[in-house]
Amino acid sequence: MLRALRDGFRSLGRNWGLVLLVLAVNLGLALVLAVPLAAQLEGDLAHTGASGAMMYGFDYEWWSAWSDDQRGLPASFTPDIFGTGFASRNLDLLLRGFLPAGAFPDGGAGGRERDGGSTRPEVDPLILGFGVLYLLVQTFLTGGLLGVFRAPQGGWTFRGLVHGSGFYFGRLVRVSLLALGLAGIVFALNVPFARWVDALGREAVSGRTALLLGLGRHALLLLALLLVHMVASFARVIVVQEERRSAVLALLSSAGFCVRNAFAAFGQYATVVVAAVLLLASWAAFDARFGVVGWKTQLVALAFFQGFLLVRIALRLGLLASQLELYRARAGLTAPTGPATDQ
Repeated sequence: MLRALRDGFRSLGRNWGLVLLVLAVNLGLALVLAVPLAAQLEGDLAHTGASGAMMYGFDYEWWSAWSDDQRGLPASFTPDIFGTGFASRNLDLLLRGFLPAGAFPDGGAGGRERDGGSTRPEVDPLILGFGVLYLLVQTFLTGGLLGVFRAPQGGWTFRGLVHGSGFYFGRLVRVSLLALGLAGIVFALNVPFARWVDALGREAVSGRTALLLGLGRHALLLLALLLVHMVASFARVIVVQEERRSAVLALLSSAGFCVRNAFAAFGQYATVVVAAVLLLASWAAFDARFGVVGWKTQLVALAFFQGFLLVRIALRLGLLASQLELYRARAGLTAPTGPATDQ
């Protein structure tokens, strides 16, 4: 496991430009939504006292009055997207079944609240739809990225990356759809389980016991989704490494591989997750201690946040490369040349 992680991150180091490429793609997609929102905020803040206050801190009173009149995308501009709030919000949406695309909105909660209201959070359909586009773009890039990582000598060209991405795109989309179906099964099974656990929590005489039951069921759901992602990720590796055409057979082969190598496969995820949590904690510490007062400090904070995103992307790509190295080592395969690495 550790050797595969080392070789995977070494492979990423030989192709470090991929991290910058993925960051550029992510920023380009984000700007499609961010630029119109920024233009609206600039117009609504013009000639107001809050415009100056916003340079030195978040004006909650102005935002509260402004937010009440917003619908659609602008309504998503909330204080909890700043700092480390994005992480907890995304995790909450994932466990509620709203990621991706709001596909399982009732699968993560234990049914309706006792007052009869819905437990579903409000997420703008435009954001959910844009999330689908983001997933398609990432799926498209995955084939090219794996094609680069499987070449031991390193090095890549944009033309070769795009060629490999297009070559494997259809197969990887089918793998993703199958993985989405497995996630749907997980959420469907979670509904009665969550209701049962929540009922136990309401009947518990100790508030601590109720809290542990609630956290425990969310942890089990997150673990199940992580296992689905792991199987799907190794299926993508198999599709590219072995030139598989059948997504179903690739997923079955991946499941068998993960069962036979459970410690190593899950150990890779655990290591990278711990690193990601430490990275988030580092960003939280910086965010809490660095005061943003004026445009100069805003630029510094922006630079640090982009660095944070670069490391996050590096961890994700390093895990992908490490999975390929682990599969190749345990399956006794050599590194082939193929469409994704053609110059």
